[in-house]
Amino acid sequence: MNSNSLIEEIIAAARGCWGILAGNRAMANQLDGSWSGVATSTISVLVALGAQAMLQLPLPADVIAPMPLLVLFHLLAINIAGFYGVYLFLRTKGKPFDIASYIAAHNWSNFFFLIIALLLTFVLPGLIGSLIITIATAVFYVRAAAFLLDIRGPDLALMIGAQLLAMLGCLVVLMFLGGIIPGLGFRIIG
Repeated sequence: MNSNSLIEEIIAAARGCWGILAGNRAMANQLDGSWSGVATSTISVLVALGAQAMLQLPLPADVIAPMPLLVLFHLLAINIAGFYGVYLFLRTKGKPFDIASYIAAHNWSNFFFLIIALLLTFVLPGLIGSLIITIATAVFYVRAAAFLLDIRGPDLALMIGAQLLAMLGCLVVLMFLGGIIPGLGFRIIG
C-alpha cells in the first residue's frame, strides 16, 4: 500500500466515521467495510490502544499495572471479546449481518476519538472534554449499530449487554491469569 492510498483510506475512514456520528448514511458508506478494510483499521486500533497503554492512565493507589505491552494486550483482548459478544448476539438473532463493517467502524472510531480526546484535553478544562467524548462515543455506537447492523430499540440494549458480558468475561480471565502469573496482569497491593 503506498502512502497516497493510506492517506486516502484514512480520509475516507474519517468521513465514514463522521457520517455515522452525524447520521449521514451517504458519508458513512465511505468507510471500507471489507475484510481488507478491517485489516487496515486494525492498524489504527493498535495505534490507538498502544497510545492508551503508553499514556498510563491514572489508576487507584493500590493497583500496579503491568508493562505497557501487556496493557496493550489486555485492551486488545477486551476489544476482541466485545466484538465476539456482538457476533454471538447477531448469530442468535439469525439475521444476516456484516460484522466486518461494524469492526472497521469501531476500530477507526477508537483512533479518531483518541485524537479528539487528546486535543480536547488541551482546549477544554476539567471533565468537559471527557463528557463531550463520552456523549459522542455513545452516539457513535448507537448509530453504528443502527446503520451497519440494523439493530435498534430493545435489540440494541441486548446487543450492548452481550458485548459488555463478553468484555467482562475476558476481564475476569485476564485477572485470573494475572493472579496466577505475576507481572502478567494488573496487581492489587495491600
